[in-house]
Amino acid sequence: MPDYAIVGKSVPRKDGRVKVTGQAQYGGDLVLPGMLHGKVLRSPHAHARIVSVDASRALRVPGVRAVITGQDFPGIKYGFLPITRDQLAFAMDKARYYGEAVAAVAASDEDTAEEARDLIKVEYDELPAVFTIQDAIRPGAPLVHDDKPGNIGFTARYNYGNVDRAFDECDYVREERLSSQRISHGFIEPHCMLASVDGDRVVLQGTKQSPYITWRHLCRAMDLPLSKVRMLNPYVGGGYSGKHDPFDVDFAATKLALVTGRPVRVELTQDEILAAERQRHAKDGWIKLGARKDGTLLAMDCQVYFEGGAYVCSAPINLTALGWTLIMPYAIANARYEGIRVYTNRPPCGAVRGQARVVGRYLIEAAITDLANDLGMDQLEIRRKNSLRKGDTSTAGVPMEDFYFVDCVDRLGEMLEWPAKKAQKRPFHGIGFAGDGYGSGARVRGHWASAAVVKITEDGGVNLIQGATELGQGSDTVLSQICAEALGVPYEEVTVATEDTDASVLEQGIYSSRTTVWAGNAVKVAAEDARRQLAEVAGTLLEADPQDVEFRLGNVTVRSDPKRSITFNEVVRKAYYEQGHPVYGRGSWGMHSGHMDWGAAAEHFTPGRGSMAMAVEVEVNPETGKVKILKLWAAHDNGQPINPALLAGQIQGGTMAHMGQGIFEECLADEHGRPINPDFFDYKMPTALDAPHFESQPVITPNPHGPFGAKGGGESVSSSALAAIANAVTDAIGVRIPDLPLTPQKILKALNEKQAT
Repeated sequence: MPDYAIVGKSVPRKDGRVKVTGQAQYGGDLVLPGMLHGKVLRSPHAHARIVSVDASRALRVPGVRAVITGQDFPGIKYGFLPITRDQLAFAMDKARYYGEAVAAVAASDEDTAEEARDLIKVEYDELPAVFTIQDAIRPGAPLVHDDKPGNIGFTARYNYGNVDRAFDECDYVREERLSSQRISHGFIEPHCMLASVDGDRVVLQGTKQSPYITWRHLCRAMDLPLSKVRMLNPYVGGGYSGKHDPFDVDFAATKLALVTGRPVRVELTQDEILAAERQRHAKDGWIKLGARKDGTLLAMDCQVYFEGGAYVCSAPINLTALGWTLIMPYAIANARYEGIRVYTNRPPCGAVRGQARVVGRYLIEAAITDLANDLGMDQLEIRRKNSLRKGDTSTAGVPMEDFYFVDCVDRLGEMLEWPAKKAQKRPFHGIGFAGDGYGSGARVRGHWASAAVVKITEDGGVNLIQGATELGQGSDTVLSQICAEALGVPYEEVTVATEDTDASVLEQGIYSSRTTVWAGNAVKVAAEDARRQLAEVAGTLLEADPQDVEFRLGNVTVRSDPKRSITFNEVVRKAYYEQGHPVYGRGSWGMHSGHMDWGAAAEHFTPGRGSMAMAVEVEVNPETGKVKILKLWAAHDNGQPINPALLAGQIQGGTMAHMGQGIFEECLADEHGRPINPDFFDYKMPTALDAPHFESQPVITPNPHGPFGAKGGGESVSSSALAAIANAVTDAIGVRIPDLPLTPQKILKALNEKQAT
């Protein structure tokens, strides 16, 4: 193993002290002189034509400074892809879901803003609405968008091999029909944006997970040059893929600041977020899996309908991601997939941690589990038998040069002591398995590389300037470790600059388990550039070849003669004071050999493929139907872990989120599309009291594309948890419940029906 000084160590978090002492400033803490407060008026109807808006009474309220409506925006649509641009900043002609922004007000304080908002009179002409996949696609159904026939917003598909012929050759075929529900992200910090005007520019400070994505789409929808909008990020209190896009809160704050000339802060309530902001798509899935008698998988066919609300948003990546993850980590030569995104009159859905791959794993792992049971095969053996291995070529034709899923399966069996564990099966106790394979980010759209600048200060300090957002996941810490290791300085010497589109470098965004590899590579290149410059200076001081100079933990030595040594600070002082040579290291990185093939759902080229095998043990109370998750085991290949403690935290946090989708959470609405449970009293999420015992072990493997051999380790390390939980419940009660979440009511009904037969 390499002798790293900092990489591979669980060093303290960079943001730990300011957060636990309450010094961290989040969006809701920001205040500027003369700041106004904004509130958003939302549609009370799921589908209605906006006939008129009368703000006269609101404008007469003392302290009100402005009211805006959709008519105050340029009417330019934005969206994830050019072909899916379908959303306006505010509703103009029609409101297409309950809670869609129709108007906003700015006032001297929040109470006044709320009073004025409620005085805005909107006349609506209510229209027929559709809320489910079945209603939306039936012939003659009301259209959410007049130019979208059949309420179809996007389709992704692929067809590898000869699926129909392969099924004819199978000894056994298994079909599953499974569905999943809408869920919310569950972050505690609500959306917030503070906008101010600085000369002819707008300055935005808000709760943004990927500032670049918001910056680009907001400028388009408001017809503003990118150079006229500056974005800074305060601390962000969690995102889970829920703070990428520009939202009504961002548009409201920006337009109100432009209209009034004063700073305007708009902060949503959790009720607004749970009722009207982004959610995970609900899905109806059908999967068919065929195998030989010995368990060799020969064919897969899958069709999934996505119910995603009134606007497409990031659906292309959801449909595509579900498609490509279906055929990993297994070797299935004949595979067909179709994903269909359907418009409804519910709040728009977008990215949620793990993307649609979470439900993709749920579909195929359920089919594999039930197929193995039907064939009398061991659950670990069927996964091991069908694993893609290092050196194989995937179904999509991609060389799997660094894929070690079978090693994860073997490690998981050792962790479980599986033969003994299997022999100890107890009534209403179950163990479920699931596997996953994933890439470390992808080239998506627009600006797609990562960049970094490493500035050495005169006293030997290190300023790391980069664009990856710290959401609580630990990216500032991991990138600082990479910087310190590459530069050869103590970790404590690295300071991470706040994101600022004026002062920091562009970063595509925080998603797809990409930050450690993409941003980390850029940071490593920048640090090595700075080290190279300092090596030239050190070579002069030490009378040595610069290539023979080594930097480690603040000491600079000659490799061939370690007795010749000086400190890092001495080298820096020489560079600055005697040579007049400020040291700035520059770096950028991106995969140039592949990109997302939108609509084809083909596996894309990514820098390093990780994998995970997971097992979950549950206990089901046959009297109440309640599920208790007892223990979780995970064997994961993330290459060389940069910070093992943070990686373990990603596994635990992600698993808790997917536990919520498995047995607790659901965004419910009534027959009129109005939310039933838009608060944390009624929207149930798992807490620390529900957390099982976790046991995870890394399978450390080389990744030639990652910094110091690292692979992605964000959302990818837990995406199989939902599938494993569902399989464990099935094992415990002996019947597959086809729709999530697996509530006590559904379990009791399934047990009663099973007993009746």
